[in-house]
Amino acid sequence: MTLATMIAGTGVFAKGLPVTDTGSDVSVERSPNGGYRVSWPQWRDTPVDLFVADRPDAPVSERRQLADDDRDGTADVTVHDTRRPYFFVQPAKGNGHWVAERLLPLEGGRNFRDLGGYRASDGRTVRWGKIYRSGSMSGLTAQDFDYLGGLGIRSVYDLRTERERQGEPNRWATAAQVGYWARDYAMSGGDLSRLADPKVTAAEARQLMAESYRAIPYEQAPAYREMFRQLAAGQTPLAFNCTIGKDRAGIAAALVLTALGVPRETVVADYGLTNRYLPMALERDKAINPKMAALPRHVGEVLLAADPAYLEMAFEEMSKRNGSPEGYLREVIGLSAADQDRLKTFLLE
Repeated sequence: MTLATMIAGTGVFAKGLPVTDTGSDVSVERSPNGGYRVSWPQWRDTPVDLFVADRPDAPVSERRQLADDDRDGTADVTVHDTRRPYFFVQPAKGNGHWVAERLLPLEGGRNFRDLGGYRASDGRTVRWGKIYRSGSMSGLTAQDFDYLGGLGIRSVYDLRTERERQGEPNRWATAAQVGYWARDYAMSGGDLSRLADPKVTAAEARQLMAESYRAIPYEQAPAYREMFRQLAAGQTPLAFNCTIGKDRAGIAAALVLTALGVPRETVVADYGLTNRYLPMALERDKAINPKMAALPRHVGEVLLAADPAYLEMAFEEMSKRNGSPEGYLREVIGLSAADQDRLKTFLLE
């Protein structure tokens, strides 16, 4: 039985775990017909103009209008362009907002998504097209290479072990000649190899996940430190990944959003989006990993769920050791107040 089949059978992604995107004022989803549905429910019954451009900072002269004085809070549009579209929603009164697809439409992507659009506590939002989180990129196709080439990604931070990278190499980073950062280490709390023991119960599996999430922030500190150094220097767009894009990459995303002042509720909601987007990749990659596919169903449920309780374990450990996640960023990652200010300048709008 494949991993994807096992997960489909367990229903792990439909057990009350978060799958909704929160923290954004507007949203966009790909329609079955290849178009896009752009929504702005907070401005329903208010005249709204909708524009599209090929970058999220395009001036007015480079935006193409798609809708005029729309009042129903949503628009279904078609964009005939191979590049990534960014939509600008402009209400009759107030500031407009950029929005794009969160999950990149890649043939071989695994949980590859944009961290843009989330609202920080100071009212600003995370810029689109600057930070991407992902699982393994080994399945990317030639068409995906072309698509990613248009995003201007400057570097990739690979959080996987040496063995994981050998099993699923990142050929795109080499072909695209983008910066590629990885480190050689043999074991990771993120690969949870102990779960392969057939005698492990569901309760024991959850305990192993809890231990893993408490360990990951410190185990991955060298990688997170380098990643934040580049972010604070404004060297973006940047992508980071682990194997399925949930644990090591999930904590990395949570730390970036936390450093930007995004509320905890939104940080946890972003983590939970894996419950929506990972199953699609697993269904496609039926031979993703024979060892994982052999796991008992109850272990697979625990391993692959983006359960908020796991992320809270990481936050709890950072609070225990460093006073708070913000304390972890200062003391372990070395993110100074000046660094954080620069980070916000580069990544918020």
